[in-house]
Order: sequence, then C-alpha cells, then structure tokens
Amino acid sequence: MSFFAKPETWVLISFLLFFGLLFYYRVPRMILEALDKRAENIRNELEEARRLHEEARKLLAEYEEKKAQAEKDAQEILQVARQEAEAVSHEIRQQFEELMARKQAAAEQRIALAQDNAVREIRAHVTERAVQVAEQALQEELKGKAATSLVDEAIQIVGRKLH
Repeated sequence: MSFFAKPETWVLISFLLFFGLLFYYRVPRMILEALDKRAENIRNELEEARRLHEEARKLLAEYEEKKAQAEKDAQEILQVARQEAEAVSHEIRQQFEELMARKQAAAEQRIALAQDNAVREIRAHVTERAVQVAEQALQEELKGKAATSLVDEAIQIVGRKLH
C-alpha cells in the first residue's frame, strides 16, 4: 500500500493543515491576546473592588465617628435639658412657696380683721346691753328728772369711751 492510501496519512495531513491554518490566521496569538485581555479585566476589577472596599471602610469609619459625635451631642443636650428642667422646677417650687406664703399672710390678715370685727360687734352689743341694764337699774332706783339726766350723761360717757 502506498503512503497516501493509508487513512493515518490523511489524518496526519488534515491535522497538519488544521494547525497550519490556525498559525496562518494567528489564532494562538488571538487566544493569548483574549486571555491577556481577560486577565487585565480581572486585574482591573480586583483593583476596583479593593478601591471600593477601602472607600467603604473609610465611609464606615466616618459614619461611626459621626454616630459617636451625635451620641455625645445627644448626651450633652439631655444633660442641659435636665439642668434646665431642674432650674425651672426649683423656680416654680420657689414661686409656689412664695404664693402660698402670700396667701397664708392674706388669710391670716382676713382672720385678724374678722376677729377685730367680731370683737367690735361683741363690744358694741355688750355696751348696748350694759347701757340697757344700767338704764333699767337706774330707772328702778331713780325716778324723775334727776334719773333721766344721770342716765343720759352716763350713756354719753360710755359712748365716747367705747367708740
């Protein structure tokens, strides 16, 4: 059999032609360039991911710092509010105590005035009654003009001393 009659020969020729065409059209170089480009894209994506990761860490640290500052500010605001509330409470308590003291003084003054009025009324009533009793007693003992003038004079004296 001849060399070209064997099927292995044609397989070898086709194989060599196939690889020849691949090298002729520079397919291995295109494959290598595509792989290089893919590797570069992956490298760029990894670098971008690292950069984004670093930015995220910085932002996280910044926000945590802002959060800590906000909590500190909130505590200060609460402390100031408590102090102001205590001051207002103390002031209101003091005003209440002053008001109660004024009301108590006014009530004591009204009570004293009412006592004075009651004492005056009782004195006036007692004086009236004493005058009536004295008048009756003098009328029973004294009769006539002397008794009347004596009673009138006593009434005037008592009236002047009591009023």
